[in-house]
Amino acid sequence: MSDAPSPRGAALRSARELAQAISSVERGGAGADALIQEALAQLATATGPAARVIGVTGPPGAGKSTLVGALADRAREEGRRVAILAVDPSSAVSGGALLGDRVRVEERPDDDGRFMRSIATRGSGRSLSHAAAAASLLIEAAGFDLLFIETVGAGQADLGIVRLADLVLLVEGPEGGDEVQAMKAGLLESADLVVVNKGDRPGADRAVERLRSGLALGADAPEVLLTSATEGSGVTELLRALDAAALRRGRGGRVRRVAAHLAAAVEARAAERLRAAEADGRLEALARGITDGLRPLSGAVDELLQG
Repeated sequence: MSDAPSPRGAALRSARELAQAISSVERGGAGADALIQEALAQLATATGPAARVIGVTGPPGAGKSTLVGALADRAREEGRRVAILAVDPSSAVSGGALLGDRVRVEERPDDDGRFMRSIATRGSGRSLSHAAAAASLLIEAAGFDLLFIETVGAGQADLGIVRLADLVLLVEGPEGGDEVQAMKAGLLESADLVVVNKGDRPGADRAVERLRSGLALGADAPEVLLTSATEGSGVTELLRALDAAALRRGRGGRVRRVAAHLAAAVEARAAERLRAAEADGRLEALARGITDGLRPLSGAVDELLQG
């Protein structure tokens, strides 16, 4: 396996430097903004294709982490530089990710073409934090060709992956019933590809047929595939299907990620101002004034956002 220098990677960060940069954007502040601006400046002069960002979502227990690891292995065999960003629930105490990449996907410390990192949701209702959007730009600027973003598998909240990723892969298990919940949550409407993992278990073929039957009723139904990440079956075919779907989607991925970063930054700023208004009593005072008829409801939201 050989890693030719990426057109985006004239000044590739080491894994340690990239991890430190992502930690900085998690903390926020002027230093974080400078790092993101530096990444954008490097990407603006890049001559090669944009990195491909694949969002991986689905219910807990479907084997998302194992499948992402298997896809990363296949991509590395082809010489692609691969990063994995695991979006995990936040700790109420530390604010950090409850699950780390060390317990999710096998590490390869001797492989500089493979990078793994966990990002905390930090209470984001969309399951994708401001830091996750910024980290995707840092990872691309560091010269990685393929980025998998694995979400927490929290149903409706996982629809936030649509904003950031070029493609959305929905992973289902073979046990039955999860695909119905996915339909209710709207995940199937947003998925570019659907895969039933753990294909070596009983019921996997039936789950595929149920999904295909249900999706056949709608327009532009995503393809449904079958894999067994632990046995390696169907993984290469899935990677090929993702590549083909990306080619059909066309260009614009980098603009999508910058837009996702801006949207996430706006949401984060609004959340900060709301927390401040709750802490200093302005929110309650404003609500009391409206309730007592001392002021109109109109304009209250703008007043809170203006700080």
